Amino acid sequence: MSNQERTLIASDKDTSFHYGPDSFKLLRLPVPRPGEVLGIVGKNGIGKTTAIELLSGSLKPNLGRFDDPPEWKEIFNFFKESELHDYFNRLINHKMKTTFKTHHTICIPKFLEGKLVPKAVQCNVGQCLTEVDERDMKQQLAADLELIPVMNSDVGKLSGGEFQRLAIAMAAVKNADVYLFDEPCNYLDVKLRLKAAQVIRSLLQPNIYVIVVEHDLTMLDYLSDCICCFYGSPGSHGTATLPFSVKEGINIFLDGYVTTEKIRFRDESLTLKVADTPQESAEEIETYARHRYPTMTKTYENFSLKVVEGEFIDSQIIVMLGENGTGKSTFLRMLGRLLKPDPVEGSDVKIHRLKTSYKPHNLRSKIQVTVERMLHKVTRGLYTDPEFVSNVMGPLLIIELMDKKLVNLSDGELQRVFLALCLGKPADLYLIDEPSGFLDSEMRIVAAKVIKKFICQKKKPAFVAEHDFIMATYLADRVIVYQGKPSIDCVANSPQSLVTGMNLFLSNLDITCRRDPTSFRPRINKHGSTHHLGQKSTGSLYYMDD
Repeated sequence: MSNQERTLIASDKDTSFHYGPDSFKLLRLPVPRPGEVLGIVGKNGIGKTTAIELLSGSLKPNLGRFDDPPEWKEIFNFFKESELHDYFNRLINHKMKTTFKTHHTICIPKFLEGKLVPKAVQCNVGQCLTEVDERDMKQQLAADLELIPVMNSDVGKLSGGEFQRLAIAMAAVKNADVYLFDEPCNYLDVKLRLKAAQVIRSLLQPNIYVIVVEHDLTMLDYLSDCICCFYGSPGSHGTATLPFSVKEGINIFLDGYVTTEKIRFRDESLTLKVADTPQESAEEIETYARHRYPTMTKTYENFSLKVVEGEFIDSQIIVMLGENGTGKSTFLRMLGRLLKPDPVEGSDVKIHRLKTSYKPHNLRSKIQVTVERMLHKVTRGLYTDPEFVSNVMGPLLIIELMDKKLVNLSDGELQRVFLALCLGKPADLYLIDEPSGFLDSEMRIVAAKVIKKFICQKKKPAFVAEHDFIMATYLADRVIVYQGKPSIDCVANSPQSLVTGMNLFLSNLDITCRRDPTSFRPRINKHGSTHHLGQKSTGSLYYMDD
Protein backbone atom coordinates (compact mmCIF):
# COMPACT_ATOMS: atom_id res chain seq x y z
CA MET A 1 0.00 0.00 0.00
CA SER A 2 1.42 3.40 -1.00
CA ASN A 3 1.73 6.33 1.39
CA GLN A 4 -0.90 8.22 -0.61
CA GLU A 5 -3.32 5.28 -0.33
CA ARG A 6 -2.75 5.16 3.44
CA THR A 7 -3.47 8.90 3.68
CA LEU A 8 -6.66 8.64 1.61
CA ILE A 9 -7.93 5.69 3.65
CA ALA A 10 -7.30 7.70 6.81
CA SER A 11 -9.30 10.56 5.32
CA ASP A 12 -12.59 8.65 5.63
CA LYS A 13 -12.40 8.90 9.40
CA ASP A 14 -9.89 11.71 9.96
CA THR A 15 -11.09 14.50 7.65
CA SER A 16 -11.39 17.78 9.55
CA PHE A 17 -12.30 20.03 6.64
CA HIS A 18 -13.08 19.63 2.94
CA TYR A 19 -13.54 22.69 0.70
CA GLY A 20 -15.70 20.92 -1.90
CA PRO A 21 -15.73 18.41 -4.78
CA ASP A 22 -12.25 17.94 -6.23
CA SER A 23 -10.95 20.53 -3.75
CA PHE A 24 -8.43 20.48 -0.92
CA LYS A 25 -9.07 18.16 2.03
CA LEU A 26 -7.45 18.58 5.45
CA LEU A 27 -7.18 15.45 7.56
CA ARG A 28 -5.92 15.52 11.15
CA LEU A 29 -5.41 18.84 12.92
CA PRO A 30 -2.34 19.88 14.93
CA VAL A 31 -2.87 19.63 18.69
CA PRO A 32 -1.90 22.77 20.61
CA ARG A 33 -1.00 22.65 24.30
CA PRO A 34 -1.41 25.46 26.84
CA GLY A 35 1.84 26.98 28.06
CA GLU A 36 3.78 25.92 24.94
CA VAL A 37 4.55 27.39 21.53
CA LEU A 38 3.38 24.91 18.88
CA GLY A 39 5.42 25.26 15.70
CA ILE A 40 3.93 24.06 12.41
CA VAL A 41 6.10 23.14 9.42
CA GLY A 42 5.32 21.84 5.94
CA LYS A 43 5.44 22.75 2.28
CA ASN A 44 3.05 25.30 0.73
CA GLY A 45 -0.47 24.26 -0.26
CA ILE A 46 -0.71 21.49 2.29
CA GLY A 47 -3.21 22.93 4.78
CA LYS A 48 -1.22 24.84 7.39
CA THR A 49 -3.20 28.07 7.03
CA THR A 50 -6.48 26.14 6.87
CA ALA A 51 -5.53 24.42 10.13
CA ILE A 52 -4.90 27.63 12.05
CA GLU A 53 -8.07 29.17 10.62
CA LEU A 54 -9.92 26.18 12.12
CA LEU A 55 -8.06 26.57 15.41
CA SER A 56 -8.83 30.30 15.46
CA GLY A 57 -12.56 29.68 15.07
CA SER A 58 -12.78 31.66 11.81
CA LEU A 59 -13.44 28.37 9.97
CA LYS A 60 -15.74 25.62 11.26
CA PRO A 61 -14.72 21.94 10.87
CA ASN A 62 -17.09 20.24 8.41
CA LEU A 63 -15.60 16.73 8.85
CA GLY A 64 -15.55 16.38 5.05
CA ARG A 65 -19.26 17.10 4.62
CA PHE A 66 -19.05 20.32 2.65
CA ASP A 67 -22.60 19.85 1.32
CA ASP A 68 -24.10 18.96 4.72
CA PRO A 69 -21.98 20.59 7.47
CA PRO A 70 -22.37 18.98 10.91
CA GLU A 71 -23.54 20.78 14.05
CA TRP A 72 -21.12 21.44 16.90
CA LYS A 73 -22.45 18.54 18.96
CA GLU A 74 -21.32 16.12 16.26
CA ILE A 75 -18.01 17.94 15.88
CA PHE A 76 -17.34 17.68 19.64
CA ASN A 77 -18.12 13.97 19.47
CA PHE A 78 -15.67 13.63 16.52
CA PHE A 79 -12.85 15.02 18.70
CA LYS A 80 -13.94 13.28 21.92
CA GLU A 81 -10.76 11.20 22.26
CA SER A 82 -8.46 14.14 21.48
CA GLU A 83 -7.22 17.16 23.42
CA LEU A 84 -8.97 19.15 20.69
CA HIS A 85 -12.33 18.26 22.25
CA ASP A 86 -11.72 20.54 25.24
CA TYR A 87 -10.04 23.13 23.01
CA PHE A 88 -13.02 23.48 20.64
CA ASN A 89 -15.52 23.26 23.51
CA ARG A 90 -13.90 26.25 25.22
CA LEU A 91 -13.50 28.09 21.91
CA ILE A 92 -17.11 27.75 20.77
CA ASN A 93 -18.57 28.44 24.21
CA HIS A 94 -16.70 31.78 24.21
CA LYS A 95 -14.42 30.77 27.05
CA MET A 96 -11.37 31.47 24.88
CA LYS A 97 -10.52 34.52 22.80
CA THR A 98 -8.25 34.18 19.78
CA THR A 99 -6.11 36.62 17.80
CA PHE A 100 -4.70 35.74 14.40
CA LYS A 101 -1.78 37.31 12.49
CA THR A 102 -2.37 36.59 8.79
CA HIS A 103 0.42 35.59 6.40
CA HIS A 104 -1.00 37.90 3.68
CA THR A 105 1.34 40.70 4.72
CA ILE A 106 0.95 42.62 1.48
CA CYS A 107 -2.80 42.83 2.22
CA ILE A 108 -2.38 43.95 5.82
CA PRO A 109 -3.83 47.48 5.25
CA LYS A 110 -7.09 45.93 3.99
CA PHE A 111 -6.90 43.26 6.73
CA LEU A 112 -6.52 45.93 9.40
CA GLU A 113 -9.31 48.04 7.97
CA GLY A 114 -11.73 45.14 7.66
CA LYS A 115 -11.03 43.22 10.86
CA LEU A 116 -9.21 45.24 13.47
CA VAL A 117 -9.25 48.99 13.00
CA PRO A 118 -11.86 51.01 11.08
CA LYS A 119 -10.21 53.00 8.29
CA ALA A 120 -6.81 51.61 9.33
CA VAL A 121 -5.12 52.67 6.11
CA GLN A 122 -5.91 56.27 7.10
CA CYS A 123 -4.33 55.79 10.52
CA ASN A 124 -0.71 55.99 11.54
CA VAL A 125 1.09 53.14 13.27
CA GLY A 126 0.65 54.54 16.76
CA GLN A 127 -3.09 55.05 16.28
CA CYS A 128 -3.52 51.47 15.04
CA LEU A 129 -1.77 50.07 18.08
CA THR A 130 -3.71 52.33 20.44
CA GLU A 131 -7.01 51.19 18.91
CA VAL A 132 -6.41 47.50 19.67
CA ASP A 133 -4.17 47.68 22.76
CA GLU A 134 -5.83 45.62 25.48
CA ARG A 135 -2.74 44.88 27.58
CA ASP A 136 -1.25 48.38 27.90
CA MET A 137 1.75 47.04 25.94
CA LYS A 138 1.75 49.43 22.98
CA GLN A 139 5.00 51.25 23.82
CA GLN A 140 6.83 48.12 24.97
CA LEU A 141 6.00 46.13 21.84
CA ALA A 142 6.74 49.10 19.59
CA ALA A 143 10.19 49.29 21.18
CA ASP A 144 10.76 45.51 21.05
CA LEU A 145 9.83 45.37 17.35
CA GLU A 146 11.66 48.61 16.45
CA LEU A 147 8.47 50.40 15.42
CA ILE A 148 9.22 53.61 17.35
CA PRO A 149 10.73 55.39 14.28
CA VAL A 150 7.53 54.79 12.26
CA MET A 151 4.90 55.42 14.95
CA ASN A 152 3.71 58.56 13.11
CA SER A 153 3.88 56.99 9.64
CA ASP A 154 0.70 56.24 7.69
CA VAL A 155 -0.01 52.51 7.59
CA GLY A 156 -0.53 52.59 3.84
CA LYS A 157 3.05 53.80 3.31
CA LEU A 158 4.88 51.14 5.32
CA SER A 159 7.40 48.71 3.83
CA GLY A 160 6.80 44.95 3.87
CA GLY A 161 8.97 44.50 6.96
CA GLU A 162 7.25 47.37 8.78
CA PHE A 163 3.83 45.90 7.92
CA GLN A 164 4.96 42.54 9.28
CA ARG A 165 6.14 43.99 12.58
CA LEU A 166 2.96 46.06 12.94
CA ALA A 167 0.82 42.96 12.35
CA ILE A 168 2.78 41.02 14.99
CA ALA A 169 2.45 43.91 17.46
CA MET A 170 -1.30 44.27 16.80
CA ALA A 171 -1.82 40.59 17.55
CA ALA A 172 0.43 40.67 20.63
CA VAL A 173 -1.28 43.69 22.25
CA LYS A 174 -4.61 41.85 22.30
CA ASN A 175 -5.67 40.16 25.52
CA ALA A 176 -6.25 36.65 24.13
CA ASP A 177 -6.17 33.02 25.20
CA VAL A 178 -4.96 31.79 21.81
CA TYR A 179 -2.36 33.62 19.70
CA LEU A 180 -1.88 32.40 16.11
CA PHE A 181 0.91 33.66 13.85
CA ASP A 182 1.10 32.70 10.18
CA GLU A 183 4.62 33.22 8.75
CA PRO A 184 5.76 36.04 11.08
CA CYS A 185 9.32 36.15 9.67
CA ASN A 186 8.51 37.18 6.11
CA TYR A 187 10.26 40.43 5.05
CA LEU A 188 12.34 40.52 8.24
CA ASP A 189 16.11 40.30 8.57
CA VAL A 190 17.78 37.95 11.06
CA LYS A 191 17.89 40.52 13.86
CA LEU A 192 14.19 41.36 13.53
CA ARG A 193 13.26 37.68 13.19
CA LEU A 194 14.87 37.10 16.57
CA LYS A 195 13.02 40.06 18.06
CA ALA A 196 9.74 38.77 16.62
CA ALA A 197 10.45 35.31 18.06
CA GLN A 198 11.16 36.80 21.48
CA VAL A 199 7.92 38.81 21.38
CA ILE A 200 5.95 35.69 20.46
CA ARG A 201 7.53 33.64 23.25
CA SER A 202 6.84 36.45 25.74
CA LEU A 203 3.11 35.78 25.30
CA LEU A 204 3.38 32.39 26.97
CA GLN A 205 1.57 31.73 30.23
CA PRO A 206 0.47 28.38 31.71
CA ASN A 207 -3.05 28.73 30.28
CA ILE A 208 -2.19 30.46 26.98
CA TYR A 209 -1.94 28.75 23.58
CA VAL A 210 0.57 30.05 21.02
CA ILE A 211 0.63 28.56 17.51
CA VAL A 212 3.12 29.55 14.80
CA VAL A 213 3.45 28.57 11.13
CA GLU A 214 6.94 29.38 9.87
CA HIS A 215 9.21 28.39 6.97
CA ASP A 216 12.48 29.63 8.50
CA LEU A 217 13.46 26.43 10.32
CA THR A 218 16.11 28.14 12.44
CA MET A 219 13.56 30.61 13.81
CA LEU A 220 10.91 27.89 14.20
CA ASP A 221 13.42 25.90 16.24
CA TYR A 222 14.28 28.97 18.33
CA LEU A 223 10.72 29.96 19.27
CA SER A 224 8.92 26.59 19.51
CA ASP A 225 8.45 24.11 22.37
CA CYS A 226 7.01 21.37 20.14
CA ILE A 227 6.55 20.78 16.40
CA CYS A 228 3.77 19.38 14.19
CA CYS A 229 4.79 18.37 10.66
CA PHE A 230 2.34 18.61 7.77
CA TYR A 231 2.56 16.19 4.84
CA GLY A 232 0.41 15.13 1.89
CA SER A 233 -0.10 16.42 -1.65
CA PRO A 234 -0.16 20.21 -2.23
CA GLY A 235 -3.55 21.40 -3.41
CA SER A 236 -5.09 17.96 -2.84
CA HIS A 237 -4.84 16.85 0.78
CA GLY A 238 -2.73 17.32 3.88
CA THR A 239 -2.47 16.00 7.40
CA ALA A 240 -0.69 16.88 10.63
CA THR A 241 1.43 14.65 12.81
CA LEU A 242 1.10 14.55 16.57
CA PRO A 243 3.40 17.04 18.37
CA PHE A 244 7.08 16.07 18.63
CA SER A 245 9.93 17.70 20.50
CA VAL A 246 11.45 20.57 18.51
CA LYS A 247 14.60 18.69 17.53
CA GLU A 248 12.75 15.49 16.62
CA GLY A 249 9.96 17.28 14.77
CA ILE A 250 12.21 19.34 12.52
CA ASN A 251 14.48 16.38 11.83
CA ILE A 252 11.41 14.26 10.93
CA PHE A 253 10.40 16.98 8.48
CA LEU A 254 13.88 17.07 6.93
CA ASP A 255 14.14 13.27 6.84
CA GLY A 256 10.72 12.92 5.21
CA TYR A 257 9.75 9.97 7.40
CA VAL A 258 7.23 9.94 10.27
CA THR A 259 8.57 7.25 12.59
CA THR A 260 5.39 6.94 14.70
CA GLU A 261 3.20 6.40 11.61
CA LYS A 262 5.74 4.54 9.46
CA ILE A 263 4.96 6.89 6.56
CA ARG A 264 7.56 8.30 4.17
CA PHE A 265 6.21 11.50 2.65
CA ARG A 266 9.34 12.44 0.67
CA ASP A 267 11.57 10.15 -1.37
CA GLU A 268 14.81 11.77 -0.21
CA SER A 269 16.03 13.28 3.05
CA LEU A 270 16.95 16.97 3.06
CA THR A 271 20.44 17.05 4.56
CA LEU A 272 22.52 20.18 4.90
CA LYS A 273 25.95 18.62 4.90
CA VAL A 274 28.21 20.79 2.78
CA ALA A 275 30.36 17.75 1.96
CA ASP A 276 27.45 16.51 -0.18
CA THR A 277 28.58 18.99 -2.86
CA PRO A 278 31.75 18.51 -4.94
CA GLN A 279 34.85 19.58 -3.04
CA GLU A 280 37.82 21.09 -4.88
CA SER A 281 41.37 20.11 -4.05
CA ALA A 282 43.91 22.73 -2.98
CA GLU A 283 45.72 22.23 -6.28
CA GLU A 284 42.51 22.83 -8.23
CA ILE A 285 41.69 25.97 -6.27
CA GLU A 286 45.14 27.38 -7.12
CA THR A 287 44.19 27.31 -10.80
CA TYR A 288 41.04 29.42 -10.30
CA ALA A 289 41.02 33.01 -11.51
CA ARG A 290 41.09 35.66 -8.79
CA HIS A 291 38.98 38.78 -9.04
CA ARG A 292 39.11 42.03 -7.08
CA TYR A 293 36.80 44.94 -6.53
CA PRO A 294 38.02 48.28 -5.11
CA THR A 295 36.82 50.27 -2.13
CA MET A 296 33.60 51.93 -3.22
CA THR A 297 31.00 54.27 -1.78
CA LYS A 298 27.43 55.00 -2.73
CA THR A 299 25.72 58.02 -1.26
CA TYR A 300 22.03 58.84 -1.38
CA GLU A 301 20.19 61.72 0.27
CA ASN A 302 19.76 59.91 3.60
CA PHE A 303 21.98 56.84 3.27
CA SER A 304 25.65 56.15 2.75
CA LEU A 305 27.33 52.81 2.03
CA LYS A 306 31.05 52.10 2.07
CA VAL A 307 32.25 48.85 0.49
CA VAL A 308 35.70 47.81 1.65
CA GLU A 309 37.82 46.35 -1.16
CA GLY A 310 37.78 42.60 -1.46
CA GLU A 311 38.76 39.53 -3.45
CA PHE A 312 36.91 36.44 -4.65
CA ILE A 313 37.75 33.45 -6.80
CA ASP A 314 35.92 31.21 -9.22
CA SER A 315 33.68 28.46 -7.81
CA GLN A 316 33.15 30.45 -4.62
CA ILE A 317 29.92 31.65 -3.00
CA ILE A 318 30.14 34.83 -0.94
CA VAL A 319 27.10 35.35 1.30
CA MET A 320 26.23 38.86 2.43
CA LEU A 321 24.98 39.09 6.04
CA GLY A 322 23.32 42.19 7.44
CA GLU A 323 20.13 43.83 8.56
CA ASN A 324 17.60 45.28 6.15
CA GLY A 325 18.65 48.73 4.96
CA THR A 326 22.40 48.10 5.21
CA GLY A 327 23.03 48.17 1.45
CA LYS A 328 23.24 44.53 0.38
CA SER A 329 21.11 45.07 -2.72
CA THR A 330 23.04 48.27 -3.48
CA PHE A 331 26.34 46.37 -3.43
CA LEU A 332 24.95 43.60 -5.64
CA ARG A 333 23.72 46.14 -8.17
CA MET A 334 27.13 47.87 -8.18
CA LEU A 335 28.84 44.51 -8.80
CA GLY A 336 26.41 43.93 -11.66
CA ARG A 337 27.12 47.43 -13.04
CA LEU A 338 23.44 48.27 -12.74
CA LEU A 339 24.35 51.08 -10.35
CA LYS A 340 27.40 53.33 -10.51
CA PRO A 341 29.53 53.87 -7.37
CA ASP A 342 30.35 57.42 -6.34
CA PRO A 343 33.14 58.86 -8.52
CA VAL A 344 36.59 59.24 -6.96
CA GLU A 345 38.62 62.37 -7.72
CA GLY A 346 36.49 63.18 -10.71
CA SER A 347 36.64 59.75 -12.35
CA ASP A 348 34.44 56.64 -12.16
CA VAL A 349 35.51 53.75 -9.96
CA LYS A 350 36.74 50.89 -12.14
CA ILE A 351 35.32 47.56 -11.05
CA HIS A 352 35.62 44.13 -12.66
CA ARG A 353 34.34 43.57 -16.16
CA LEU A 354 32.92 40.10 -15.62
CA LYS A 355 29.68 39.28 -17.39
CA THR A 356 27.02 39.08 -14.70
CA SER A 357 23.59 37.54 -14.13
CA TYR A 358 21.43 39.24 -11.50
CA LYS A 359 18.33 38.04 -9.64
CA PRO A 360 16.65 40.96 -7.82
CA HIS A 361 14.73 40.57 -4.56
CA ASN A 362 11.74 42.48 -5.97
CA LEU A 363 10.11 39.96 -8.30
CA ARG A 364 6.76 41.52 -9.19
CA SER A 365 6.33 41.49 -12.95
CA LYS A 366 3.69 42.57 -15.46
CA ILE A 367 5.35 40.61 -18.24
CA GLN A 368 2.69 38.87 -20.34
CA VAL A 369 4.98 36.19 -21.83
CA THR A 370 5.06 32.55 -20.76
CA VAL A 371 7.76 31.04 -18.57
CA GLU A 372 9.03 28.97 -21.49
CA ARG A 373 9.29 32.03 -23.73
CA MET A 374 11.22 33.95 -21.09
CA LEU A 375 13.57 31.01 -20.47
CA HIS A 376 14.18 30.71 -24.20
CA LYS A 377 14.99 34.44 -24.43
CA VAL A 378 17.28 34.63 -21.39
CA THR A 379 19.08 31.27 -21.38
CA ARG A 380 19.60 30.98 -25.15
CA GLY A 381 18.23 27.48 -25.17
CA LEU A 382 20.14 26.22 -22.12
CA TYR A 383 16.82 25.46 -20.44
CA THR A 384 16.45 22.41 -22.70
CA ASP A 385 19.92 21.05 -21.90
CA PRO A 386 19.50 17.69 -20.08
CA GLU A 387 22.00 18.61 -17.36
CA PHE A 388 20.33 21.98 -16.68
CA VAL A 389 16.91 20.33 -16.66
CA SER A 390 18.13 17.69 -14.20
CA ASN A 391 20.04 20.01 -11.88
CA VAL A 392 17.97 23.23 -11.99
CA MET A 393 14.63 22.99 -13.81
CA GLY A 394 13.58 19.69 -12.22
CA PRO A 395 14.37 20.43 -8.56
CA LEU A 396 12.84 23.94 -8.81
CA LEU A 397 9.66 22.46 -10.33
CA ILE A 398 9.83 24.77 -13.37
CA ILE A 399 8.52 22.23 -15.89
CA GLU A 400 4.97 22.46 -14.54
CA LEU A 401 5.02 26.26 -15.00
CA MET A 402 6.23 26.41 -18.61
CA ASP A 403 2.87 27.36 -20.17
CA LYS A 404 1.95 29.93 -17.50
CA LYS A 405 2.48 33.66 -17.97
CA LEU A 406 4.82 35.36 -15.55
CA VAL A 407 2.14 37.89 -14.61
CA ASN A 408 -0.10 35.05 -13.36
CA LEU A 409 2.49 33.31 -11.16
CA SER A 410 2.40 33.32 -7.36
CA ASP A 411 5.29 34.92 -5.48
CA GLY A 412 6.83 31.51 -4.73
CA GLU A 413 6.53 30.43 -8.37
CA LEU A 414 8.11 33.71 -9.50
CA GLN A 415 11.01 33.16 -7.11
CA ARG A 416 11.73 29.72 -8.57
CA VAL A 417 11.45 31.00 -12.17
CA PHE A 418 13.69 34.03 -11.55
CA LEU A 419 16.28 31.79 -9.92
CA ALA A 420 16.23 29.46 -12.95
CA LEU A 421 16.52 32.48 -15.26
CA CYS A 422 19.49 33.81 -13.28
CA LEU A 423 21.37 30.50 -13.29
CA GLY A 424 20.46 29.82 -16.92
CA LYS A 425 21.83 33.12 -18.23
CA PRO A 426 25.40 32.72 -19.53
CA ALA A 427 27.61 34.67 -17.11
CA ASP A 428 30.95 34.84 -15.30
CA LEU A 429 29.47 36.05 -12.00
CA TYR A 430 26.06 35.31 -10.45
CA LEU A 431 24.38 37.86 -8.17
CA ILE A 432 21.42 36.49 -6.22
CA ASP A 433 19.32 38.66 -3.90
CA GLU A 434 17.24 36.84 -1.25
CA PRO A 435 16.55 33.50 -2.99
CA SER A 436 14.52 32.20 -0.01
CA GLY A 437 11.77 34.82 -0.33
CA PHE A 438 8.25 33.31 -0.61
CA LEU A 439 9.62 29.73 -0.69
CA ASP A 440 8.47 27.11 1.80
CA SER A 441 10.88 25.31 4.13
CA GLU A 442 11.42 22.39 1.78
CA MET A 443 11.94 24.46 -1.36
CA ARG A 444 14.41 26.75 0.43
CA ILE A 445 16.71 23.81 1.05
CA VAL A 446 16.19 22.53 -2.50
CA ALA A 447 17.01 26.00 -3.89
CA ALA A 448 20.16 26.22 -1.74
CA LYS A 449 21.31 22.82 -3.03
CA VAL A 450 20.57 23.86 -6.62
CA ILE A 451 22.65 27.04 -6.27
CA LYS A 452 25.54 25.28 -4.51
CA LYS A 453 25.72 22.45 -7.03
CA PHE A 454 25.44 24.78 -10.03
CA ILE A 455 28.23 27.10 -8.82
CA CYS A 456 30.53 24.16 -8.01
CA GLN A 457 29.95 22.46 -11.36
CA LYS A 458 30.22 25.60 -13.49
CA LYS A 459 33.16 26.88 -11.43
CA LYS A 460 31.77 30.39 -11.44
CA PRO A 461 31.64 32.76 -8.45
CA ALA A 462 28.41 34.00 -6.87
CA PHE A 463 27.37 36.69 -4.38
CA VAL A 464 24.20 35.92 -2.41
CA ALA A 465 22.25 38.17 -0.03
CA GLU A 466 20.18 36.00 2.31
CA HIS A 467 18.35 36.25 5.68
CA ASP A 468 17.41 32.58 6.10
CA PHE A 469 20.11 31.25 8.43
CA ILE A 470 20.01 27.70 7.08
CA MET A 471 20.41 28.82 3.45
CA ALA A 472 23.10 31.36 4.34
CA THR A 473 25.30 28.96 6.30
CA TYR A 474 24.85 26.13 3.78
CA LEU A 475 25.76 28.29 0.79
CA ALA A 476 28.63 30.34 2.23
CA ASP A 477 32.25 29.70 1.36
CA ARG A 478 33.02 33.20 2.58
CA VAL A 479 30.86 35.93 4.10
CA ILE A 480 30.63 39.71 3.95
CA VAL A 481 29.37 41.17 7.22
CA TYR A 482 27.58 44.53 7.17
CA GLN A 483 27.90 46.90 10.11
CA GLY A 484 26.61 50.36 10.93
CA LYS A 485 23.25 52.06 11.28
CA PRO A 486 20.67 50.66 8.81
CA SER A 487 19.26 53.21 6.36
CA ILE A 488 21.80 55.79 7.59
CA ASP A 489 25.49 54.84 7.38
CA CYS A 490 26.82 51.31 6.77
CA VAL A 491 29.99 49.44 5.87
CA ALA A 492 30.35 46.21 3.91
CA ASN A 493 33.48 44.50 5.19
CA SER A 494 35.86 42.46 3.05
CA PRO A 495 34.97 38.78 2.52
CA GLN A 496 36.00 36.63 5.50
CA SER A 497 36.10 32.92 6.21
CA LEU A 498 32.77 31.38 7.21
CA VAL A 499 33.69 30.88 10.88
CA THR A 500 35.36 34.29 11.34
CA GLY A 501 32.57 36.11 9.55
CA MET A 502 29.79 34.25 11.36
CA ASN A 503 31.40 34.95 14.72
CA LEU A 504 31.43 38.68 13.90
CA PHE A 505 27.85 38.60 12.64
CA LEU A 506 26.56 36.66 15.65
CA SER A 507 28.40 38.94 18.07
CA ASN A 508 26.45 41.88 16.61
CA LEU A 509 23.21 39.97 17.35
CA ASP A 510 24.35 38.66 20.76
CA ILE A 511 23.49 35.05 19.89
CA THR A 512 25.36 31.77 19.58
CA CYS A 513 24.77 28.93 17.16
CA ARG A 514 25.63 25.23 16.90
CA ARG A 515 24.95 22.56 14.28
CA ASP A 516 22.55 19.68 14.72
CA PRO A 517 24.56 16.42 14.47
CA THR A 518 21.83 14.62 12.50
CA SER A 519 20.67 17.12 9.88
CA PHE A 520 23.66 19.54 10.10
CA ARG A 521 21.25 22.48 10.28
CA PRO A 522 22.27 25.47 12.43
CA ARG A 523 20.47 25.80 15.76
CA ILE A 524 20.38 29.09 17.67
CA ASN A 525 21.02 28.47 21.36
CA LYS A 526 18.48 29.70 23.89
CA HIS A 527 19.84 32.58 26.01
CA GLY A 528 21.21 31.29 29.29
CA SER A 529 21.43 27.69 28.08
CA THR A 530 24.52 25.57 28.69
CA HIS A 531 25.41 25.69 25.00
CA HIS A 532 24.99 29.47 24.86
CA LEU A 533 27.05 30.22 27.96
CA GLY A 534 29.75 27.71 27.03
CA GLN A 535 30.22 29.07 23.52
CA LYS A 536 30.22 32.68 24.72
CA SER A 537 32.89 31.89 27.28
CA THR A 538 35.19 30.48 24.58
CA GLY A 539 34.35 33.13 21.96
CA SER A 540 33.18 30.40 19.55
CA LEU A 541 29.77 31.84 18.74
CA TYR A 542 29.42 29.75 15.57
CA TYR A 543 30.20 26.13 16.41
CA MET A 544 30.78 23.93 13.36
CA ASP A 545 31.01 20.53 15.05
CA ASP A 546 28.57 18.94 17.48
